[in-house]
Amino acid sequence: MDITEQVAALAIPNRRKISVFFHGSSKRQCFDFPKFMMDYILKNPKSSKLWKKLIQSCKWFFDKNPIVVIPCLHFEDNGLSTCYTQHWNYVHDRLIKLINTPFKLWITELLEIVDRGAAVKHLIPRIYKCNAEEVKLFCPLLTIDEFAFLTRKVLDPIFYATRILDKNKKLVSFEKILELLPQIQSINYNFMGDGRDVTSDTVKKITEMEHVKRFYRMKLQDIPSNFDFDAFSKFMLENKQIWFALSFYDRTITEEYMVKVKAFVEKLKTEDYGDHRRPEICLNDIDLVFDNYW
Repeated sequence: MDITEQVAALAIPNRRKISVFFHGSSKRQCFDFPKFMMDYILKNPKSSKLWKKLIQSCKWFFDKNPIVVIPCLHFEDNGLSTCYTQHWNYVHDRLIKLINTPFKLWITELLEIVDRGAAVKHLIPRIYKCNAEEVKLFCPLLTIDEFAFLTRKVLDPIFYATRILDKNKKLVSFEKILELLPQIQSINYNFMGDGRDVTSDTVKKITEMEHVKRFYRMKLQDIPSNFDFDAFSKFMLENKQIWFALSFYDRTITEEYMVKVKAFVEKLKTEDYGDHRRPEICLNDIDLVFDNYW
């Protein structure tokens, strides 16, 4: 399916689901405030809550600046949807159709994008603001500016095979992604299979980032052989307040690399962690620390 077909698929109605939007023409308004003041209020909503109150109290605001506030946005192969309840609950029962409509979206809680092509490029211009604290990106290709726009408020991101290109169209490394997100409190990151998102300085730079030391969780998956495990294992022992979950697979690491990992696992089994949670280290989905499946 090419990009045109993917985008066109977003317009297919589903009668069993509830539409997000309703729209009706507003009457001409005569406000007590001067026009320049009304224009400023119209074009510069201070918060999503304030905007919702404005458009609920008067259709004129919505007709002049059609922004729809939604708690979550799920972008998948079968189109766009949000959840019926005020707080997202993974019941994607409200379709969103953006084809031939003037609406823009203001996302307040969660953004989930699953994109194996490039259809997300057509979605981003239709987002007014993304204030989601939870962002899940699966396989999209984004510019560094698009990534910054979508993650400006994120606290707990999940990135799976997310490709981010800088202004020179070069792939952004993992440490650079962390630098771009000084506000986050945890991360779930799946490396690219060929290790292109890891540099010789990746681990060194990560261990020097103060905001990373404040994480409560760090989950790294598909770790490649060019990831400096010796330096990272030292960082793990120095920051036991962070719960680490690491996963390795035969397809991305060498036997020599795995010997180092298993030696560290044996050390972990006797290491004193006090009230902190002991790390999980998995090989092919088997937890080597606790000898069970992940």
